[in-house]
Amino acid sequence: MGYTIATMQEDDWPNVRRIYAEGLRTGLAAFATRAPQWESWDRGHLQTGRLVACNAEGQVAGWSALSPVPDT
Repeated sequence: MGYTIATMQEDDWPNVRRIYAEGLRTGLAAFATRAPQWESWDRGHLQTGRLVACNAEGQVAGWSALSPVPDT
């Protein structure tokens, strides 16, 4: 089974949020306890580097995104 990598679009957010929430349920994915709404997530991630992996049916199966790191 092959996957296609594409730039994440706002329309992908419901599926990305579902995957995000699944990771949060394990307690290992992030410090957050709930998946945010699109607007909050969008503000916290860079526009560059937002990717989704889609299966042969075009369904989002995974994602990645970059967050800014403050200068110290």
